[in-house]
Amino acid sequence: MDRAKWIGSLVVAGLLTAAGAAVAQTPAPPPPPVPVLSAQLETCETSPLPVGRIASFVGSMPATAGATRMQMRFELQRRRAGERHWRPVRGVQGFGVWETAQPDRAGFVFHKRVDGLRVAATYRALVRFHWTDDEGEVVRQARRRTPSCAQPDLRPDLVVTSLRAALDARPALAVYTVTVRNYGRSPAGPFAVRAAGGLAEVPGLAAGKQLDVGVVAPVCVAGLSVHAVADADRRIDESDEHNGLRRTCPLGG
Repeated sequence: MDRAKWIGSLVVAGLLTAAGAAVAQTPAPPPPPVPVLSAQLETCETSPLPVGRIASFVGSMPATAGATRMQMRFELQRRRAGERHWRPVRGVQGFGVWETAQPDRAGFVFHKRVDGLRVAATYRALVRFHWTDDEGEVVRQARRRTPSCAQPDLRPDLVVTSLRAALDARPALAVYTVTVRNYGRSPAGPFAVRAAGGLAEVPGLAAGKQLDVGVVAPVCVAGLSVHAVADADRRIDESDEHNGLRRTCPLGG
């Protein structure tokens, strides 16, 4: 081998040796952190629609000496508006069952989600933790409660607040002015308003707003009552479905 090739071989060998040394000196990545014992609320989403009312919870637990298996069980609890005590919610898929980790793990983390929550209410999860040995005997147990998820009623609430009437130019007809207010927390619409047998369509009504709706219908009889109702065909999912107002014929005798 001539001198140039020999020197080149030494250089390559030196580079390989240096690279090998660099790889050998690279520190190993740290092990993942061991989970702590906790129960937390991950997400709490509110909506006027049931499909958008979501709560998700997470429980975590570390391994413990003398145990080979870890288990976790979530119980969904609810407190309705005006109630003092929390009550379990039965029949929720995935809740009320034991979840089991693979054996000989450093910790166990599990997530639970529920949607379609009812309003108005507040939800939380009670999480129970079990550590068992090879024979399935419980060697340690604990429980934690998650923070709560409030689900206010965001649906619209249409209410007829007043009813007036005036004779129309056409014989035997009157124009009934129905005042409708949306006391809810979200817009409503479209919906229909009925008064004295007549019907009028409303394109929508924002939360906290009101409008006067004119309904053409037969002239009412003095002394008899007239019924006016918003959302006459029940198209709107409301927080309160008592939408009507009944009063004596406003046209007089």
